[in-house]
Amino acid sequence: MKFTKDLIFFIALIYSCPYGAQNLMVRLFSQNEIQSIELTVLHGSYQVHSNKGFLSEVNHGGVIYLQVNSSNQIHVAQNDAFLGIHDTLFLLQSSHSDYVRLSPKLTNKNDIKSRKYEGDFEISAFHGHIQLVNVIFLESYLEGVLASEAGVRCAKEYYKIQAIISRSFARNNLNKHMHQGFHLCDAVHCQAYYGNYQGELKGINEGVKETYGVVLVDSNDCSFPTFFSANCGGQSAETDQIWNTCLPNYVSHEDTFCIHTRQANWEMYISKSRFLNYLSENYFFDISSRKNRNLAFNFTQTERKTFFIHPSYGIPLRDLRAAFKLRSTFFSCEPVGDKILLRGRGFGHGIGLCQEGAMEMVKLGFNYKEILNFYFRGSILADWNSPLSHW
Repeated sequence: MKFTKDLIFFIALIYSCPYGAQNLMVRLFSQNEIQSIELTVLHGSYQVHSNKGFLSEVNHGGVIYLQVNSSNQIHVAQNDAFLGIHDTLFLLQSSHSDYVRLSPKLTNKNDIKSRKYEGDFEISAFHGHIQLVNVIFLESYLEGVLASEAGVRCAKEYYKIQAIISRSFARNNLNKHMHQGFHLCDAVHCQAYYGNYQGELKGINEGVKETYGVVLVDSNDCSFPTFFSANCGGQSAETDQIWNTCLPNYVSHEDTFCIHTRQANWEMYISKSRFLNYLSENYFFDISSRKNRNLAFNFTQTERKTFFIHPSYGIPLRDLRAAFKLRSTFFSCEPVGDKILLRGRGFGHGIGLCQEGAMEMVKLGFNYKEILNFYFRGSILADWNSPLSHW
């Protein structure tokens, strides 16, 4: 990224926030290649700047049209007025409550649903498409994450839990995309963030506000890694079962709170030939052996395992989940005609917070501290601004 004087000024500006506050730079629509975008101011007003200085002001109801050209620059128009061609634009809100609607059009694909965001924006041309970065207060960002990751119908006590672990995740991963010029993206491998604007539901706002600045650390004041999934299936997973990393913070444990919830169980049929061919082509599995076929068709997990059939076959369950788009690695197999029936438990990787289990605990009267202690054992509540060592 080319750092002009104006860009340096912009970076200084977005970090000049009140004591204890934190600004994040979050790339939006990170999984899409945007050809053009329509930006509508829905509340307040925004100033538009280029690297060379002030261009215009857009008030309530005003629209900015942006389109990348063949020279990898952005053609800018406001309503019917042409504002020039620029490499980078900066949109600055007049007050914290101002927000916009972003309506992107994709390269050779259908358009995607528009979203609403508050905060400032850095908009640049990148490899023939538009890159949008939202510059936003951490706590406002969390409101959008909670709505995207947990939905809008949860109890306030649950939003306190999600706010703390999502804030901790953001703190632990501030440098995840810094080599690309921003902190986090809006995809699920960071945290889903599909919009935020003044006026989110009261429970979300209060859950974030009442846990302001709170993060999780361990007994050595090291950052506590925080992960979550929709449903663990009744037993949490350990990190080396899902990823190639062993984190001692996570030891598998029973979770009876989620076993009767909406996403506790699933079923899927796969043809025997497809399943066996995958094993043969990827793991040298001898499908001519009747014994091997029987083992593949009759696999049982009463407790979470790491490998399919047996570790000696070298077939990680996480690979099967990815290859067949399964809801979890926690499944058993049985033959049904020319197909294999997979009976599974849970939805997601199963590490850390089980969202449906935590929601059920809230209904049973547990408070957010008790629930965090259940899912993140050995964690301690701390302040974002306290000294930190990384795990």
